Amino acid sequence: MSMVQQAIEVSAPVHTVYEQLAAFENYPRFMTGVRQVTPIGADQTHWIMDVDGKRREFDAQIIERSMDERVSWSTMEGPLLAETITLRSMGETKTQVVAQLEADVAFLMPSDRHGQESLNRRLKADLTTFKGLVESGVLGGRPIPNAAASSKQMAGRSHSLLPGLSMETPSPATVAARIRNRTGPTPRPGAGWDNGAAGTAPMGGRSTGSDDWGNGMINEEERG
Repeated sequence: MSMVQQAIEVSAPVHTVYEQLAAFENYPRFMTGVRQVTPIGADQTHWIMDVDGKRREFDAQIIERSMDERVSWSTMEGPLLAETITLRSMGETKTQVVAQLEADVAFLMPSDRHGQESLNRRLKADLTTFKGLVESGVLGGRPIPNAAASSKQMAGRSHSLLPGLSMETPSPATVAARIRNRTGPTPRPGAGWDNGAAGTAPMGGRSTGSDDWGNGMINEEERG
C-alpha cells in the first residue's frame, strides 16, 4: 500500500475550486486513466477506468464534501483507491489544493517497479492538469450534484498535511477503513471490480479487443 501527497496553488477562488472537485463527473478530465464517473446516489459514484488498456469498474463512497474545505472518497470493495483533497483559501483569488492519494500499487501499476515514485508523479501531473483546466475556465460554473451532501462531515483526526499546515482531516487510509468496516446495503449488481470482457475504447481513443480484465487500476499514460 502506498500513500502520496502533493499540493498546488490554483489561481481561482476557493469556492470555484471546491465546486469542480465536489462534482465527480469532472474527474475524467484531469485524473489519469479515469474514463467516466457517474453518481448512483447521494454519496456513491460508479467509476470506469482504463488500466493498461483494460476496462475496470468499481463503486466508490463519498465520505465527505465539506463546503469549500474538503472532499474525501474511497473504493467500497476490491483494490484500495482512496483520496482526501483539502482546500485552503490563500486570498480572494488563490486556493491551495492538498491531495493525499492512497492506492494498492500492485494493482494500480502492476508492471511498474517504482510504484511509489510513479504514483507521486501521477498525482502531481493530475493536479497540474486540474489547475490548468480551472484557470483556463474549461472547468467552472457547473452545478454541484447532490448539493445537500456538501455539508456532510465526518469526525476527523488531526493529520499533518504539509509542514506548517495542520487541519482536522481523515487520511485516505482512515477513509477506506470506514468504508470497509461499515455495514449497509449490498452493493448493486455489477459493483466492484469488473472481471468481464469489453471492447470499448479506453481514454485516448485507442481501441482494445475483447479479453479478460486483469487486476489493476489507473492506466499508466504519460500526459503531454
